[in-house]
Amino acid sequence: MQKNLRLTILVMALFSILLFLLIIGPEAGSSIAASSNVDSLEPDVVDSSDPTTKSAIGTDKDPKDVTSEITEPRVSFHLKYNNYPLTFTYLVVQNETVNIRKGPSVKEPVLKVVPKNEKLNYIETIINDGEWYHVTWQVDDQQLFGFISADVVMKRVFQFDKMHEAILKAEKIYGTGPLTYINNYHNLKGYAPLYQGEELDRTGGRRSQSAPGYPNPSDLSEFSYLGDGTLVRVLSAGAYYTRVALVKDESVYFVQNKYIATPAAVTAVKKAIVIDRANQNQVVFEKIDREWKVISYTLATTGTTGKYHQPTPLGYYYGIEKRERFYYYKDGTTTIQGYAPYSIRFAGGAYVHGVPVNYKFNAEGGRVDPGKVEYSKTMGTVPLSHKCVRNYTSHAKFIYDWYTPGEVIVIVIE
Repeated sequence: MQKNLRLTILVMALFSILLFLLIIGPEAGSSIAASSNVDSLEPDVVDSSDPTTKSAIGTDKDPKDVTSEITEPRVSFHLKYNNYPLTFTYLVVQNETVNIRKGPSVKEPVLKVVPKNEKLNYIETIINDGEWYHVTWQVDDQQLFGFISADVVMKRVFQFDKMHEAILKAEKIYGTGPLTYINNYHNLKGYAPLYQGEELDRTGGRRSQSAPGYPNPSDLSEFSYLGDGTLVRVLSAGAYYTRVALVKDESVYFVQNKYIATPAAVTAVKKAIVIDRANQNQVVFEKIDREWKVISYTLATTGTTGKYHQPTPLGYYYGIEKRERFYYYKDGTTTIQGYAPYSIRFAGGAYVHGVPVNYKFNAEGGRVDPGKVEYSKTMGTVPLSHKCVRNYTSHAKFIYDWYTPGEVIVIVIE
């Protein structure tokens, strides 16, 4: 009897142990598996070509907030050039060197060190011990992912819809009357008068390569400088003055006939180059099957302020001409320093062009062309040019070939 009781107790004990193992077994197994993948958190730099590692997202270290600031534009796309693809929201590195980390924390390992002016594709914004951006970049054919502090980069966007609206405005105005432009390149039509003894008008408009626009032709003391290339709608023409409305804001001026390009230059509004000074980028649109479509979007570098520099002017302009090479002088001289390839002029001294090339000189002082340059790391970073809009040379060549006289307008927004 006592023997049977001991056997019964042993069986029940074994059954209890088995039942306990069945209950906790899966959890114990998963804990063991998880421990084999715990991040060492060593701060060593990891080659970015290594396989992508998992981040803190999706673990017990979930960030407090995750938001995406990429908006889908309403405008249609029909890309004909896409050599440097970017997400519609992207990042520009502003510090000398910046770490891309495995997760959104300074405790995470470094996957890649990127230099100043590097551009990164943006995925989302993460609040986790500060603000972080989830980014992606390409190494050969492999797409890699990581996280970068929001404090060390500039966020940029392509304002497709705002650009599209600006084009629709120009197209609508074109439907109400002929469009042409102010024509005073290099002051060939004559210097505009001084404004109250000054070279700048009350809004900062410059005298050089401009025409005086009078609100009232009976009062010649008050006027605005209208820059070369400015797009205007002709309202009426007289013996001495042409009455015009600016496409930019529809303000009305009387302009001496000699400064008005005649006959009306714009034969159709079918192609548009739109430059964004604030974001340092550019989008090209074309009217295809009765619909405006984006055919390219890319980085650009606009004009800065300085002794020999001017900001790229805001407003609506006519694509006046194209040149395979636009030659430029060494600052403060009349000595040709180099050229910018595949240029489209849209205002006095302002071109959309490829990466500038400085000549080299041989022992006899003769110019030597080192050849065209495709890329500049400063492209799309901050304003740097004298007044022009720099593009990758391949993109400048693309729009140079695409350009059609009478059909191209250039819009500069902010």
